[in-house]
Amino acid sequence: MTKSKAILIGEHVTCDAHEDNREIRIVTHAHYDHILGLRESLRECRVVYATTITKDMLSVLYGKGAEKISALNYEEPVMVGDEVMMLYPASHIPGSAQVLVEDANGSRVLYTSDFRLPGAPVIETDILVIEATYGHPRCIRPPIDEVYDALTKLVSNDVEKHPIHIYGFYGKVQEVMEVLRRRGVHAPFLAEGKMYELTMVCVKHNLKVGDVVNAASREGLEVLKGNGGYVFFKHTSKIGENIKGLKIHLTGWEFNVTHRKISNNMYRVSLSSHSDFNHLIAYVEDSGPKKVIVDNSRDGFGVEFAHEIRKRLNVEAIAMP
Repeated sequence: MTKSKAILIGEHVTCDAHEDNREIRIVTHAHYDHILGLRESLRECRVVYATTITKDMLSVLYGKGAEKISALNYEEPVMVGDEVMMLYPASHIPGSAQVLVEDANGSRVLYTSDFRLPGAPVIETDILVIEATYGHPRCIRPPIDEVYDALTKLVSNDVEKHPIHIYGFYGKVQEVMEVLRRRGVHAPFLAEGKMYELTMVCVKHNLKVGDVVNAASREGLEVLKGNGGYVFFKHTSKIGENIKGLKIHLTGWEFNVTHRKISNNMYRVSLSSHSDFNHLIAYVEDSGPKKVIVDNSRDGFGVEFAHEIRKRLNVEAIAMP
């Protein structure tokens, strides 16, 4: 694991950042902190792999350069020298992947990247490289179905009274669209810009969100000017805007409760696309590694989580870099 945030697996593979002299680059998902140095990788690596959904999402976020990425299905083995590489679902955002490399002697190294339990399969491995965004013992959220229930109730109770604006990161927002539709919310859904384009990518890959209207289209403007309620989905970066209606902020940094009222027109909902502390510990225990390397290069609690692994599971664990 390097200071440039590259995760090096086996002799040939780099994940989520560029590293010189590595012939294979894996992009585990389309969030900005996992596409670091992508231009260099596309220029210098023999091949850059991502799942089909991730490739399509990067075409929206990154542009034409994403056409050079090679699509790889989950559990499709790729020989890299005398090593075998394979992707597994991560249940983080659409298209996200874990990366497994097995050498000629059968030794296995797994990089979870960002993942969420329940949802992601737990892969048995000898060396586990794991994220630690919520690696502190205080980072515990209610069961996700309870969070979905609370979110659905907030939306259902208010959407007929006034507009609702939901703020979250790419991928998490599309998940919420599908959850609300599945739970009977039939109000118009709006999105614009890259949020709308990414939603259309997810729809192409069978996300069940019903009709989502481009807010910048004529139809979208009519919805915005009308008297009916609607749900407008936006990126977290816009949370500070002034709007009429109710704001709902989707955040993993709300613990122990499903949601919290922040002001008269704003709620925080405890919804994350990452595992919380208990699920991180569960993954380590169930994957059975001899050694754990905790990703300390991205935001989170790498040092603290490595300490908790050693204390609770008696497994060798270090935070890097």
